[in-house]
Amino acid sequence: MRSIAAIARHDLRLVLSDRSAVMWLFFLPVVFATFFGLVMGSGSSPGDAAASLTVVNQDSGELSKALVAELAGEGLKITELTPEERESTENIVRTLVIPADFSSRVFALEKVTLRLEKEPDTSSEAALVAQARITAAIARLLGRLVEAASGLDENTPISPATFADLEVAEDLVLVETRFAGQARVAPDGFAQSIPGYTVMFVMLVALTYGAASVSSERESGKLRRLVTAPVSRAEIIAGKIVGRFAVAAMQITVLVLVGVIANRAVGVYIGDHPFQMWVVLLFFGLTVAPLGVALGGWITDPDRAASTGVIITMVMAAFGGCWWPLEVVSPTLQTAALIFPTGWAMKALHGLISFGNSLGGVVPELLALAAFAVFFSILAARSLRVD
Repeated sequence: MRSIAAIARHDLRLVLSDRSAVMWLFFLPVVFATFFGLVMGSGSSPGDAAASLTVVNQDSGELSKALVAELAGEGLKITELTPEERESTENIVRTLVIPADFSSRVFALEKVTLRLEKEPDTSSEAALVAQARITAAIARLLGRLVEAASGLDENTPISPATFADLEVAEDLVLVETRFAGQARVAPDGFAQSIPGYTVMFVMLVALTYGAASVSSERESGKLRRLVTAPVSRAEIIAGKIVGRFAVAAMQITVLVLVGVIANRAVGVYIGDHPFQMWVVLLFFGLTVAPLGVALGGWITDPDRAASTGVIITMVMAAFGGCWWPLEVVSPTLQTAALIFPTGWAMKALHGLISFGNSLGGVVPELLALAAFAVFFSILAARSLRVD
């Protein structure tokens, strides 16, 4: 075990001393995940969806003020503007217009229409959230009107003074909204880009730098000299695999921590299970570490080994769902994705981030990754010659 640990530490130290390797390990994954996360939308949790609403209140009555207060209580981001201010304000996405005679007509038991105006290119998800919360606010206001009208004849108008004197009752029922079971909506934004580019770059480093370094050591004779030390062939191979896994584990840990910090600081959505996400990625690291060693054992030229690693990574990333969610492709391609470890890793990560699974819900995916790890370890043992 000491020999394995010593070989692994040496390889980890070599990687961290290379500035270009450090850039590919930590910097570029964050850049890619951020850029494509912003391009594809921010990603969101169903319970955290928020929407902004501009309110043009043309009525000065008590009822319109109560409606605006109810809207704010529904979690909408309310901005109140006068009609004149609205004309000179840019970037308004949706506006609720309360007519000038709103309070008087409602108190007189007359029908009133509220107008919700939306820009054509606004988020459909946010628009639905706004409509649902406007409806909820109106329902609450109607409840107060019914209370104010209690004891009155059905044709008797409600007195504004009676409405104003009502105390707002405490809510007796609270409603929590969330997806029932698994949401079969294709992940977007950071919910797709963060796991996708983390998986891709973990594999990319293992199959390029990891494979090239093994190939270089074979070409330079370092592996032959290592045989003269009191260490077995099995320990050398295990040390190389553990070294590449140590690199992957460090990369994964840093990237998950960056995701957690971004979630706390600016609300980037990474799901509710960052620790479980870290565990899944470690299983993926166990999978690609021996594959990098096997590739370096097969190809004697370091440049060819790195180039082949890039090609393999790009193919597995594309078919495995790292660039786009598998939910948007045909069932045939979704099945084909499971030929690659990237497909199983992305399936597990989407289960944790977007579909509400716990770690127990992705056990089949973890077992599949473990099987890939065993298979690739056997390939590494057969391909790497150290004598």
